[in-house]
Amino acid sequence: MRKKILVLVGVFLLLVATSNVNAEIIPPNIDELLDDYYDVSGEPQLLGYVMGNLEFESGETSRIFVRLINNGQTGTFETENKPVGPNESVDASTELDLEYDITTAVNIHGALKNEDEAPVRVFSDPQQVEYLRSGEIAQPMEFDIEIFKNAPSGTYELTLNLTYQYQSDVKVDGYPNQRIDYWYVMKNQTLPIHIEVKPKADFIVESVKSQLIPDEECLFYVTYRNVGDVVAEDAVARIIVSDPFSTTDDQAFLGTLEPGDSYQAQYSIEVDSDALPKTYGIETEVEYKDRRGDTRISDVMKVSATVEETDESMISVGYLLAIIIAGVAGVYLHVKRGKESNS
Repeated sequence: MRKKILVLVGVFLLLVATSNVNAEIIPPNIDELLDDYYDVSGEPQLLGYVMGNLEFESGETSRIFVRLINNGQTGTFETENKPVGPNESVDASTELDLEYDITTAVNIHGALKNEDEAPVRVFSDPQQVEYLRSGEIAQPMEFDIEIFKNAPSGTYELTLNLTYQYQSDVKVDGYPNQRIDYWYVMKNQTLPIHIEVKPKADFIVESVKSQLIPDEECLFYVTYRNVGDVVAEDAVARIIVSDPFSTTDDQAFLGTLEPGDSYQAQYSIEVDSDALPKTYGIETEVEYKDRRGDTRISDVMKVSATVEETDESMISVGYLLAIIIAGVAGVYLHVKRGKESNS
């Protein structure tokens, strides 16, 4: 019986020791604070600023760096219970030192969110900062983003959602074997992050006109329109063809196109002699200079090119149909004669 009691006591002491170790790593909240000596008000206040330029091109993949600053301030200071005797005075002094950690943010998690459905995709998972004392600046949080290719120019808002904990209250008791009890609370903050999508020229194919005939060199007309926000200078359009087409004239100079301007480009296309009469796809794009003089290339656009039927192809089709009809008629007559001879 005595051995069992000793074992139980040992297990209890082991559990208490384990609890104290864990309390030093992540202090547990207690249900109630007893005989609090001081009450200090305040809390962390996180501010964020973005490092670098927040202007992006549509279609660009980039990274946003956000640095957090803790601007937390302590407020009122009140004495709850006056310490009695030297031991309580030591406990009260220790508590007072710890009370000023009320402005320290711990277990900080930051998630960049696109809550307003901006034309932006955020790749990165939430980032973490272990702790940030008042007046300290954290290492930058890094978030990878992609601007949609068709993103209109303008200013868009992303949201940095922050969650963290801070020590709301603390109590010290029992000098020289002090017991420290903490009370931690959770806080949420949101910080707006504004990004700018730069204006750009953008192109659409407005119309296509052609008369493509097998075994001939034909003209192919494509009308382009600048539907972007800025002027496109020295614009050159090009087509990319494949079988049954070929060309040595795959570029057309469009000149300077203001927003809303259009221009009809002309290309010369050779059609293979065995090209089937149907609609094919041709790719096209526009290269131009932006307002800074940098060379840009539009997204690839697809246009339709229809090879028309010729008189020869019509004759060939008619001849083929005549052969098929004659064959069917021959089979029918052969079967009919066989039945008549049997009867």
